[in-house]
Amino acid sequence: MEQILSIQSTVTIGFVGNNVAGPVITHLGHQPLLVNTVALAAHPGYGLFAGGPMPDATFNAILGALPALGRLNTIGTVITGYLGALKQASAISKLIKAWQLERSEGSYVLDPVLGDDGRIYVNDKLVTAMRDKLLPLANFVTPNQFELELLSGQTVRDIPSADNAAQHLLEQYHHLKGVLVTGVTHIDNSIHDRFISQTDLVDMAYKKRTSGIAGGGDLLTTIFASWLASGHSFKNSFRAASAQAHAIIDRSNNHLEINLLENMDQLKTIPRL
Repeated sequence: MEQILSIQSTVTIGFVGNNVAGPVITHLGHQPLLVNTVALAAHPGYGLFAGGPMPDATFNAILGALPALGRLNTIGTVITGYLGALKQASAISKLIKAWQLERSEGSYVLDPVLGDDGRIYVNDKLVTAMRDKLLPLANFVTPNQFELELLSGQTVRDIPSADNAAQHLLEQYHHLKGVLVTGVTHIDNSIHDRFISQTDLVDMAYKKRTSGIAGGGDLLTTIFASWLASGHSFKNSFRAASAQAHAIIDRSNNHLEINLLENMDQLKTIPRL
């Protein structure tokens, strides 16, 4: 059992961010350590905004307590997702650097929750902060097609351009061991999840859905990180994460969010590796 630190959003209603990470990490046999970046009544897809970012002083105090409590050498994997404020990127960067000195063999998985379908969710300065402060420290990054554009500065419209943009990131950021890009469109009306590293390329293809669903990327990232923490290879962790996340998404009848708890049994299904 590994301790997995997850730094992302929490909501009262639904399953996104840490509401996904906590149950999934536990179900897959690891201990979640959850730090919330923002606390909302529900994700913005509900059309009602209530709540807000964690106060800087509170957020910094919680992150600062982790080394004081001796957790830097017990955490094996770190996930970061949606950030609620610009200063959070600097605080997370400081923690990750200290943790990587303690656990150089650990994995930092960056889920750059910035936008989708051509629409940015966050302040432009937060895009820059994530690219400049967090991406250089990440071992794995899990953007969707639009987020890959934002991080790489390259146009991504199909599989070849997605692979080129991913290779650009691998060449530019030397900590990166792999890029997991999700939701890449293809001319045959399919969507593809792709794992690209310096030595491997893995493709998982699915039928394109009529609409997206909140929490799917958070789910894939958490499954991937949990499989890594269990000692599986990068490729097999990606295959499991993509297959299991899509299986749960396909069984979710609510377009607003994944039906997670009703479909946790899908996490027991070992995909063909």
